[in-house]
Amino acid sequence: MSHQSLYPSRRTDLRLASPAHLAGAAALLWLLGMLVHPLGLLAPLGILLLLVAGIAYLIRPKSQTMYWRGRRIDLDPEPGPTLRLYRLLFKR
Repeated sequence: MSHQSLYPSRRTDLRLASPAHLAGAAALLWLLGMLVHPLGLLAPLGILLLLVAGIAYLIRPKSQTMYWRGRRIDLDPEPGPTLRLYRLLFKR
């Protein structure tokens, strides 16, 4: 099995780019639910997704920047369950 087959291609990767995109979609759902009466069930779903986006923003990976011999190096955070959950939902 090739190394490339372990990761989804750009065309089939359905993850959102960031929690901000989820928050934007959630706000749109909430607004539609509030303004259009037959779509009223979307308002609680929008609020729930806004909460998920807020939690995702809080657990997002924070990289550390170091300088070694005059060069900038960005260190990835340690892998853990929160990082895996974040990477399951978001690209960056």
